[in-house]
Amino acid sequence: MKRTIGITACALAACAITASLGAVETYGEARFRPRLFKQFGDVVNLPDGLTQDAKGNIFMSAPNLIDKSYAGVVMKRCVKTGKWSVFCAGAISPKTGRGCPMGIEYGPDGNLYYCDNQYFLSKDYASRVMRVVIDKKTGEALRIETAVEDVKLANAIRFYNGAMFITDTYFDLDRPDGVGLGGVYRIPLADCRDKPVKLLPKPQYKNDPYFLGNTETVALPGRGGDNSGADGLCIDRDGNLFFGTFGSGRFYTMKRTGEATWAKPQLIFEDPKVFPCCDGITYDPVHHRVIMTDSATNAVHTWDIANRKFATLWRNGDTDGSDGLLDQPCEPLIWKCPKTGARKLIIVNFDMAFPGLINTVNDPVHTLSVIDLD
Repeated sequence: MKRTIGITACALAACAITASLGAVETYGEARFRPRLFKQFGDVVNLPDGLTQDAKGNIFMSAPNLIDKSYAGVVMKRCVKTGKWSVFCAGAISPKTGRGCPMGIEYGPDGNLYYCDNQYFLSKDYASRVMRVVIDKKTGEALRIETAVEDVKLANAIRFYNGAMFITDTYFDLDRPDGVGLGGVYRIPLADCRDKPVKLLPKPQYKNDPYFLGNTETVALPGRGGDNSGADGLCIDRDGNLFFGTFGSGRFYTMKRTGEATWAKPQLIFEDPKVFPCCDGITYDPVHHRVIMTDSATNAVHTWDIANRKFATLWRNGDTDGSDGLLDQPCEPLIWKCPKTGARKLIIVNFDMAFPGLINTVNDPVHTLSVIDLD
């Protein structure tokens, strides 16, 4: 059942500001104003996913699809020096001749996993989930192997209780009124340890033993017919899943009901006036909330799980991101600064313009933003 829960995003609090800085309008408390965390040079032209290892080293995927003369890579920020370098190149797909790392996460086995999103190059089940086998002594990449095959658009990846959870954004099935299907899959790591798991073709998705739940997307006006489904994904302290749709901002949860079982997807929030697009999301354990990026409106929102309340942390107008303001934000990561111990929200600026988004230009500036959380 569709439910719209109490919205605080549009109510201007006393400490909130709405201002115009040049041509860029901003909304949010001054303390949450994004600052520049990193501007990349000639290695990255399309950043996407973020994760970190146990030591606090940051890893960022970059499919680099804007200028395909750039290889798809995984970048690493050394926690000791603060310097960035190429950690590994994305594994080349035999179907497309390119590697396209996107959603990325460290697994409980100590290896690095990423979604190889080949959808923009081939819609013929070319996407995969890749495992970067890590040398446990040095932390270096030893090799890259396939963990999951036959995905349409591999997007987000998380781990819980010995299994990986991934979103597949497009099922590409003809449905009444053009409603788009996307979904969430759960693959136990034991099933893909020795050979890749193969997902069933989408017309058979309900029979796939790894299929967990689906999303439905009705394209919003002015978005070029975008009916893309499940995008970002996170898991809270109780093992409940949260995910949303890129094409419409529908926000879902799946309640954990047992050791390896979840209830059907429940739509918990839908209001395209304030949340028209859900891209990457992360769980904030300190405040028991979900933090979501909104690529359509250059915004970061929050969902208070206990109180079922939606709020906007920050929003700004169209910008190239050179000053740290949001420029089509896609992936958030909560990171603890090793020097101060303060929690920071690092945000990737995807900056690949699609119809109907505030971002209108693929700027030559490629950045990460940072917001002080506490």
